[in-house]
Amino acid sequence: MDNSFMRRVWDLHYHIGPEVIPRKYGVAELRERMKGNIKGMALKSHFYPTSVFIDDSDSLIGSVALNNYVGGINKDAVYAASVISKKPIIVWFPTINAKRFVDKSELEIPNEWTQGKIKSRSAKEIEGLSVLNSVGGLSEDAKAVVKAAKVFNNVIATGHLSWQEAKKLAKYCLEDDATVVITHPIYHLIDMPIEVQKELAVKGAFIEQTYAMYSIDNIPMSKIAEQIKEIGAEKCIMTSDSGQVFSKDPWVCMNEFAEALKKEGISERELELMMITNPEKIISYIK
Repeated sequence: MDNSFMRRVWDLHYHIGPEVIPRKYGVAELRERMKGNIKGMALKSHFYPTSVFIDDSDSLIGSVALNNYVGGINKDAVYAASVISKKPIIVWFPTINAKRFVDKSELEIPNEWTQGKIKSRSAKEIEGLSVLNSVGGLSEDAKAVVKAAKVFNNVIATGHLSWQEAKKLAKYCLEDDATVVITHPIYHLIDMPIEVQKELAVKGAFIEQTYAMYSIDNIPMSKIAEQIKEIGAEKCIMTSDSGQVFSKDPWVCMNEFAEALKKEGISERELELMMITNPEKIISYIK
């Protein structure tokens, strides 16, 4: 894609440092490097609210991930991360501490994310987090988080919850007129059925497709393209999910993602929907 196109692109899933997991950039360096390369980015950490890093720039959006490091599924963490921000943020439900992720992992932090740069704790040491109560309904803590997020006009992302949990959470959010992004449902530890993705998209959710599913998790680009075609580009967004020390710059990842999808039959009009139009719809809620 040409530079004029890329300067209009938003990447709503980028991992920033400093963090427990080694990251490519801190905020100051990223802000300088992204000038002229990409319009804007949402910054994510599995450990800390990134809203503390964000000024009143229109190019960066903060977030909080509801892992154990901020007290889990905790409305007060949403409140604190939101109050300190000059604008609304993205609230990710549990990622590396989601029960599904913990139950299916040997380590809290997968080796492929760090290339052995840190010594991770065993997943057996981690208390996995669920949004469900003892009878399988949505927990009061999860509902309280949604309520807190709505007060600040935040966007909710489903994180690494199991697809069954993500479905219940998303339906609750959509019934409450909240903005929802289904976080990379193609990920092997989520593996949300395509029919469920389509159902949630019809109800108003946005379905995320990330470059890291291809570049790190080795999911074929053809499978990613197939899901986009099934769901419809009008309900998908593309993100890099990059920021690893070994990853390319996010605008490079996004451009490579676009070019690879073009080879799989995704049109430039569809790419514009997923990289520009739909992210702008999402961030219109958080400006």
